[in-house]
Amino acid sequence: MGDRPQAAAGLWRRLILVSGVLGLLLALLSGCSAPILDLSLRPLALPKASEAPVAVVLGIDRFIDLRPQTRGDDNQKWLGAVPGVLWLNIATDQPELYTPYSFFNSRPLEVSCAEAVAFALAEGRVAENVLFLPADPYRPVDYRLEGVLHRTLVRERCYYYGSFMYSWLTRIVGLPYVSYLVEFDLELRLREMKSGKIVWDDRVTGSREDKYNNIYSLTKGRDGKHLIAYNFAAILAEKLPEIETGISRAMRESQ
Repeated sequence: MGDRPQAAAGLWRRLILVSGVLGLLLALLSGCSAPILDLSLRPLALPKASEAPVAVVLGIDRFIDLRPQTRGDDNQKWLGAVPGVLWLNIATDQPELYTPYSFFNSRPLEVSCAEAVAFALAEGRVAENVLFLPADPYRPVDYRLEGVLHRTLVRERCYYYGSFMYSWLTRIVGLPYVSYLVEFDLELRLREMKSGKIVWDDRVTGSREDKYNNIYSLTKGRDGKHLIAYNFAAILAEKLPEIETGISRAMRESQ
Protein backbone atom coordinates (compact mmCIF):
# COMPACT_ATOMS: atom_id res chain seq x y z
CA MET A 1 0.00 0.00 0.00
CA GLY A 2 2.89 2.37 0.77
CA ASP A 3 4.21 2.05 -2.76
CA ARG A 4 1.12 3.62 -4.32
CA PRO A 5 1.70 7.23 -3.14
CA GLN A 6 5.33 6.98 -4.25
CA ALA A 7 4.29 5.64 -7.64
CA ALA A 8 1.69 8.38 -8.02
CA ALA A 9 4.23 11.03 -7.07
CA GLY A 10 6.70 9.62 -9.56
CA LEU A 11 4.06 9.69 -12.28
CA TRP A 12 3.25 13.33 -11.56
CA ARG A 13 6.93 14.24 -11.68
CA ARG A 14 7.29 12.54 -15.05
CA LEU A 15 4.19 14.28 -16.39
CA ILE A 16 5.49 17.66 -15.22
CA LEU A 17 8.90 16.97 -16.78
CA VAL A 18 7.39 15.87 -20.08
CA SER A 19 5.08 18.89 -20.11
CA GLY A 20 8.01 21.23 -19.47
CA VAL A 21 10.16 19.67 -22.19
CA LEU A 22 7.35 19.75 -24.75
CA GLY A 23 6.43 23.30 -23.78
CA LEU A 24 10.03 24.40 -24.25
CA LEU A 25 10.19 22.62 -27.60
CA LEU A 26 6.97 24.32 -28.68
CA ALA A 27 8.33 27.74 -27.73
CA LEU A 28 11.55 27.10 -29.62
CA LEU A 29 9.76 25.87 -32.73
CA SER A 30 7.37 28.83 -32.69
CA GLY A 31 10.21 31.28 -32.20
CA CYS A 32 12.32 29.80 -34.98
CA SER A 33 9.47 29.99 -37.47
CA ALA A 34 8.34 33.50 -36.48
CA PRO A 35 8.65 36.18 -39.18
CA ILE A 36 9.68 39.72 -38.29
CA LEU A 37 6.34 41.41 -37.68
CA ASP A 38 5.52 45.08 -38.12
CA LEU A 39 4.83 46.57 -34.68
CA SER A 40 3.90 50.05 -35.93
CA LEU A 41 0.36 51.40 -36.19
CA ARG A 42 0.89 52.48 -39.79
CA PRO A 43 -2.41 51.71 -41.58
CA LEU A 44 -2.38 49.19 -44.41
CA ALA A 45 -5.27 50.85 -46.28
CA LEU A 46 -4.99 54.53 -47.22
CA PRO A 47 -7.50 56.90 -48.84
CA LYS A 48 -6.87 58.11 -52.38
CA ALA A 49 -4.18 60.82 -52.46
CA SER A 50 -5.36 64.38 -53.07
CA GLU A 51 -4.54 65.87 -56.47
CA ALA A 52 -4.56 69.40 -55.04
CA PRO A 53 -2.69 69.55 -51.72
CA VAL A 54 -3.01 72.72 -49.65
CA ALA A 55 0.01 75.00 -50.19
CA VAL A 56 1.18 74.94 -46.56
CA VAL A 57 3.63 73.12 -44.30
CA LEU A 58 1.87 70.76 -41.88
CA GLY A 59 3.78 69.40 -38.89
CA ILE A 60 2.72 66.42 -36.80
CA ASP A 61 3.98 66.66 -33.23
CA ARG A 62 4.64 63.80 -30.85
CA PHE A 63 1.34 62.93 -29.20
CA ILE A 64 0.70 63.28 -25.47
CA ASP A 65 0.14 60.11 -23.47
CA LEU A 66 -2.77 60.40 -21.02
CA ARG A 67 -3.59 56.70 -20.83
CA PRO A 68 -4.35 55.03 -17.49
CA GLN A 69 -1.34 53.42 -15.85
CA THR A 70 -2.96 50.00 -15.33
CA ARG A 71 -0.71 47.21 -16.61
CA GLY A 72 -2.50 44.12 -15.32
CA ASP A 73 -1.10 41.54 -12.93
CA ASP A 74 1.31 38.92 -14.25
CA ASN A 75 0.63 36.72 -11.20
CA GLN A 76 -2.85 35.99 -12.54
CA LYS A 77 -1.34 33.75 -15.20
CA TRP A 78 -0.56 31.17 -12.55
CA LEU A 79 -4.27 30.78 -11.81
CA GLY A 80 -4.18 28.56 -14.88
CA ALA A 81 -2.62 25.92 -12.64
CA VAL A 82 -5.91 25.63 -10.72
CA PRO A 83 -7.75 22.49 -11.91
CA GLY A 84 -10.90 23.29 -13.88
CA VAL A 85 -9.87 26.77 -15.09
CA LEU A 86 -11.06 27.10 -18.70
CA TRP A 87 -9.69 30.57 -19.42
CA LEU A 88 -8.23 33.70 -17.83
CA ASN A 89 -8.86 37.36 -18.70
CA ILE A 90 -6.07 39.90 -18.21
CA ALA A 91 -6.23 43.50 -19.46
CA THR A 92 -3.66 46.25 -19.83
CA ASP A 93 -3.82 49.89 -20.90
CA GLN A 94 -0.18 50.00 -22.03
CA PRO A 95 0.33 46.94 -24.24
CA GLU A 96 3.76 48.06 -25.47
CA LEU A 97 4.98 47.58 -21.89
CA TYR A 98 3.05 44.50 -20.84
CA THR A 99 1.03 41.70 -22.41
CA PRO A 100 0.85 38.34 -20.63
CA TYR A 101 0.13 36.12 -23.63
CA SER A 102 2.06 37.61 -26.54
CA PHE A 103 5.22 39.64 -27.01
CA PHE A 104 4.43 43.07 -28.47
CA ASN A 105 7.28 45.29 -27.22
CA SER A 106 6.63 48.13 -29.66
CA ARG A 107 7.85 51.69 -29.37
CA PRO A 108 5.77 53.96 -27.09
CA LEU A 109 2.31 54.02 -28.66
CA GLU A 110 1.98 57.80 -28.49
CA VAL A 111 4.99 57.92 -30.84
CA SER A 112 3.73 55.09 -33.04
CA CYS A 113 0.34 56.81 -33.36
CA ALA A 114 1.90 60.12 -34.36
CA GLU A 115 4.17 58.43 -36.91
CA ALA A 116 1.23 56.52 -38.38
CA VAL A 117 -0.87 59.68 -38.78
CA ALA A 118 2.08 61.58 -40.27
CA PHE A 119 2.68 58.79 -42.77
CA ALA A 120 -1.00 58.69 -43.78
CA LEU A 121 -1.26 62.47 -44.21
CA ALA A 122 1.94 62.58 -46.25
CA GLU A 123 0.79 59.73 -48.48
CA GLY A 124 -2.61 61.40 -48.83
CA ARG A 125 -0.95 64.68 -49.92
CA VAL A 126 -3.10 66.72 -47.57
CA ALA A 127 -0.47 69.49 -47.64
CA GLU A 128 2.42 70.28 -49.96
CA ASN A 129 4.82 69.45 -47.14
CA VAL A 130 4.00 67.10 -44.25
CA LEU A 131 6.61 66.72 -41.49
CA PHE A 132 7.00 64.50 -38.46
CA LEU A 133 8.23 67.21 -36.09
CA PRO A 134 10.30 65.06 -33.67
CA ALA A 135 12.55 64.30 -36.65
CA ASP A 136 12.88 68.03 -37.54
CA PRO A 137 11.82 69.98 -34.41
CA TYR A 138 13.05 73.44 -35.50
CA ARG A 139 11.36 73.50 -38.89
CA PRO A 140 8.83 76.36 -39.18
CA VAL A 141 5.33 75.11 -39.97
CA ASP A 142 2.03 76.76 -40.87
CA TYR A 143 -0.12 74.21 -39.03
CA ARG A 144 0.62 71.72 -36.28
CA LEU A 145 -1.39 68.57 -35.65
CA GLU A 146 -1.45 67.66 -31.96
CA GLY A 147 -2.75 64.47 -30.43
CA VAL A 148 -3.73 63.13 -27.01
CA LEU A 149 -3.76 59.36 -26.56
CA HIS A 150 -6.48 58.49 -24.05
CA ARG A 151 -6.73 54.70 -24.33
CA THR A 152 -5.09 51.65 -25.90
CA LEU A 153 -6.78 48.87 -23.95
CA VAL A 154 -5.93 45.26 -24.77
CA ARG A 155 -7.97 42.58 -23.03
CA GLU A 156 -6.52 39.10 -23.52
CA ARG A 157 -8.39 35.86 -22.88
CA CYS A 158 -6.08 32.83 -22.69
CA TYR A 159 -7.59 29.34 -22.94
CA TYR A 160 -6.41 26.65 -20.51
CA TYR A 161 -9.03 23.95 -21.23
CA GLY A 162 -9.31 22.93 -17.60
CA SER A 163 -5.67 22.22 -16.77
CA PHE A 164 -2.25 23.65 -17.49
CA MET A 165 -0.96 20.07 -17.37
CA TYR A 166 -2.21 19.35 -20.88
CA SER A 167 -2.88 22.86 -22.26
CA TRP A 168 0.43 22.65 -24.16
CA LEU A 169 -1.08 19.79 -26.18
CA THR A 170 -4.10 21.88 -27.19
CA ARG A 171 -1.72 24.58 -28.40
CA ILE A 172 0.44 22.21 -30.42
CA VAL A 173 -2.60 20.81 -32.26
CA GLY A 174 -3.78 24.35 -33.08
CA LEU A 175 -6.70 24.90 -30.71
CA PRO A 176 -7.42 28.54 -29.79
CA TYR A 177 -4.80 30.04 -27.48
CA VAL A 178 -5.79 33.69 -27.07
CA SER A 179 -8.57 36.13 -27.98
CA TYR A 180 -8.23 39.92 -28.05
CA LEU A 181 -10.52 42.83 -27.37
CA VAL A 182 -8.85 46.18 -28.16
CA GLU A 183 -10.15 49.69 -27.50
CA PHE A 184 -8.63 52.83 -28.98
CA ASP A 185 -9.23 56.50 -28.15
CA LEU A 186 -7.17 59.26 -29.77
CA GLU A 187 -7.98 62.99 -29.73
CA LEU A 188 -6.62 65.15 -32.57
CA ARG A 189 -6.34 68.96 -32.81
CA LEU A 190 -5.11 71.14 -35.69
CA ARG A 191 -3.48 74.40 -34.60
CA GLU A 192 -2.85 77.37 -36.89
CA MET A 193 0.57 78.63 -35.83
CA LYS A 194 0.10 82.27 -36.86
CA SER A 195 -2.89 82.81 -34.57
CA GLY A 196 -2.38 79.91 -32.17
CA LYS A 197 -6.02 78.91 -32.61
CA ILE A 198 -7.40 75.39 -32.88
CA VAL A 199 -9.10 75.32 -36.30
CA TRP A 200 -10.15 71.64 -36.33
CA ASP A 201 -10.51 68.79 -33.85
CA ASP A 202 -11.81 65.24 -33.96
CA ARG A 203 -11.59 61.98 -32.09
CA VAL A 204 -10.62 58.50 -33.26
CA THR A 205 -12.43 55.92 -31.15
CA GLY A 206 -13.30 52.31 -31.73
CA SER A 207 -13.02 48.74 -30.55
CA ARG A 208 -12.31 45.42 -32.26
CA GLU A 209 -12.52 41.78 -31.28
CA ASP A 210 -10.06 39.25 -32.63
CA LYS A 211 -11.11 35.84 -31.35
CA TYR A 212 -9.65 32.36 -31.12
CA ASN A 213 -6.10 32.86 -32.37
CA ASN A 214 -3.85 29.83 -32.03
CA ILE A 215 -0.11 30.03 -31.46
CA TYR A 216 0.58 29.69 -35.19
CA SER A 217 -1.65 32.62 -36.22
CA LEU A 218 -0.18 34.63 -33.35
CA THR A 219 3.33 33.94 -34.62
CA LYS A 220 2.40 34.62 -38.25
CA GLY A 221 0.53 37.86 -37.55
CA ARG A 222 -1.83 39.36 -40.11
CA ASP A 223 -0.78 41.17 -43.29
CA GLY A 224 2.74 41.39 -41.90
CA LYS A 225 1.68 43.01 -38.63
CA HIS A 226 1.54 41.81 -35.06
CA LEU A 227 -2.13 41.12 -34.23
CA ILE A 228 -2.28 43.85 -31.60
CA ALA A 229 -0.76 46.43 -33.97
CA TYR A 230 -3.02 45.24 -36.79
CA ASN A 231 -6.20 45.85 -34.81
CA PHE A 232 -5.18 49.32 -33.64
CA ALA A 233 -4.11 50.23 -37.19
CA ALA A 234 -7.45 48.97 -38.54
CA ILE A 235 -9.39 51.29 -36.19
CA LEU A 236 -7.22 54.22 -37.32
CA ALA A 237 -7.62 53.33 -41.01
CA GLU A 238 -11.43 53.44 -40.74
CA LYS A 239 -11.26 57.07 -39.59
CA LEU A 240 -8.56 58.28 -42.01
CA PRO A 241 -10.80 59.51 -44.86
CA GLU A 242 -12.74 61.71 -42.44
CA ILE A 243 -9.53 62.96 -40.80
CA GLU A 244 -7.90 63.91 -44.11
CA THR A 245 -11.04 65.65 -45.37
CA GLY A 246 -11.49 67.60 -42.15
CA ILE A 247 -7.86 68.75 -41.93
CA SER A 248 -7.74 69.75 -45.59
CA ARG A 249 -10.99 71.76 -45.34
CA ALA A 250 -9.88 73.49 -42.12
CA MET A 251 -6.53 74.57 -43.60
CA ARG A 252 -8.17 75.94 -46.76
CA GLU A 253 -10.86 77.84 -44.86
CA SER A 254 -8.47 79.39 -42.33
CA GLN A 255 -6.03 80.83 -44.87
